[in-house]
Amino acid sequence: MLDVLLSWTDGRRVELTADSAYCNSTVMRGLSGSVILVGAMRPDAVLTAPPSQRLERGGGKPGKRGQLLPKPQVLADDERHPWQSCEVETYGERRTVQYKSFCAQWYRACGERLLRIVIVQTDEGNLRFRVFFSTDSTLSVLQILERYAERWAIEVCFRDLKQLLGFADSSARKQKAVERVAPFVGFMHTLLVLWFASGAYQAPFAAPPVRPWYRHKEGLSFADILRAAQRVLATFDVLDPANAFNSFNIPYPVPFPSESRPRRAA
Repeated sequence: MLDVLLSWTDGRRVELTADSAYCNSTVMRGLSGSVILVGAMRPDAVLTAPPSQRLERGGGKPGKRGQLLPKPQVLADDERHPWQSCEVETYGERRTVQYKSFCAQWYRACGERLLRIVIVQTDEGNLRFRVFFSTDSTLSVLQILERYAERWAIEVCFRDLKQLLGFADSSARKQKAVERVAPFVGFMHTLLVLWFASGAYQAPFAAPPVRPWYRHKEGLSFADILRAAQRVLATFDVLDPANAFNSFNIPYPVPFPSESRPRRAA
């Protein structure tokens, strides 16, 4: 997928965020220099310093790796390197985190590329700390942590596909059916989000119902997008020749059908 994406970007900078399952040599070895990956690292990863540019006495090329460095789990417990703190905004909350940061190579996973590595103390769960990194060593600790937190949006997307668009209930059994269901559901999700963002969110039918027990709601979710689309399509007759595919190229906004106006909850 990265190769396909890069064929469209013409060398522009692409920022990619991935969890630890994808931060391995299969994905990271030979990764284009235009791709900046922010991900999670194993606490026992073998790290090295950048190689020295000084040639050995016998001549030849300098090595690809420098001296061996302490593993993140060792550095986390090393009191000679004190924890630092900064404020970050992740997952909708602003919090103060304790961290240690340094630059190193993770040669086994991504070759000679120099990484910015951040060890962060955790306040909950069984893990005492987590390790994050960026293939752009110039990124700050704040940028790395906040960009990694943005990865959570893909988990929300999977939840919406399964619970709101029926992806979890697919009855596809043949290979071609299985191969078509996921792209189709993903396409529909993308199409609805783009339709809503292009201006539909400003229309009356996009207003979410008022719920007395949920007055603290601030934003709009995919459930609100789906509800808006259902209101618009409630009176849409797919069998009417006037609604053929060739007639869909109508500039937004379309006339709002009165019978599909949102009903406010009591």
